[in-house]
Amino acid sequence: MDLKVTIEAWGGFKVFDFICVYCLVFLLKEFITINLNVNNNLYFLLFLLLGIVTLIGGLASEFPDKTYLNVVKTCTIFIFGRFLLTEIYKDPTFHYRAIKALKVAYFVSLAFLLLQVVVGLKLTFYPSLAPNTVDPVFKTIRYPGVFYDSQASGQFLAMGSFLFLYFEKNAPRKTAVLNYLVFAIAVAGVILAGSRAALGGLVLGLVVVIMLGSAQYRLYGSIVIGAGLIAYLVFTPSSGIFERAGNISEDYSFRASIWKEALQIAKKHPYLGIGSNNYQNYIMRHVQDQYLEVENNELVYFTQPENGYLKIMVELGYTGFAIFVLFLAIPILKGLINFFTGVYDRRVLLLIAALISWMVAFYTVYTISEFRLLIMITSMLILIISFPRNDYDANSAA
Repeated sequence: MDLKVTIEAWGGFKVFDFICVYCLVFLLKEFITINLNVNNNLYFLLFLLLGIVTLIGGLASEFPDKTYLNVVKTCTIFIFGRFLLTEIYKDPTFHYRAIKALKVAYFVSLAFLLLQVVVGLKLTFYPSLAPNTVDPVFKTIRYPGVFYDSQASGQFLAMGSFLFLYFEKNAPRKTAVLNYLVFAIAVAGVILAGSRAALGGLVLGLVVVIMLGSAQYRLYGSIVIGAGLIAYLVFTPSSGIFERAGNISEDYSFRASIWKEALQIAKKHPYLGIGSNNYQNYIMRHVQDQYLEVENNELVYFTQPENGYLKIMVELGYTGFAIFVLFLAIPILKGLINFFTGVYDRRVLLLIAALISWMVAFYTVYTISEFRLLIMITSMLILIISFPRNDYDANSAA
């Protein structure tokens, strides 16, 4: 889905973009058909507002060249979300089929990462990997799996791991055991990815499940967290993600300086921002100290301020940032309200916890330009929005 089919000068469109546009053209009737039994007008309004803000902000910026292409690229994920939502409302059993499909994609990704640990980093889809894959200070490897960057891999693995705590009611014990086993392996995968923020998000998501979930979730979740703490104290790991934990203060100081500069940029362009995907162009002209020196003394300017939320705030202004936050907050809040009022069962907490795990890690790096991760995030949101009510028995309809 993330493989490019056009060069950057032509927009850098990827396989996912072309599939979405193809479906829109040949399934246009399905796309525009309104389901009167559900009301998602608010999300449609937010989509329109985001499109308007992105378009006007890009045209008003110093770098309007790619504005129209960026608007098209932004639309494709909403096309995907619309089709997924439409299909689930048409056939509620598709909710479970979608989860199974996500599990398959996740399992393949996890298996690829484990194979990469055995074979080495030469097993990859990319001619070169992110500079932070091999840490020159600690001499450690942060395995990126199917991704270019290990941080994106960590976020994907942390978020998707909650899918394996989610299975249909009255599932056989064997199915439950296999799912828990994959979840345990997924936690190991997050550690191998070397992403501290992703691991922190996973732990916070587990805390949400433990606090609000059933006794079964509280028991298993407490065991997982307790076993992890005991393993850390007994074996005192001194490599990988744990060794990097001793460098948190230095990393935070480095990021804090970048965040401060990003906030200053946002204050200068509060309403519409500097234009979508223009962060690198802007700092190359106005904030030229935000760069890394790589091989052959080449300078690489930052494409994001080491914080996903700040990148959106800087590029789309406070208006676009507020719309983005609403896209996340409204489904989560509605999911929690429907859970507490008995409309949804406890499994909705797993989808909410998965999103929370990603939202925590998103604080340290912008990753939604990676389509495979963006598809997972969007799918989680749609699955929460269309979560089956307790008065619907999906098993009997299957």
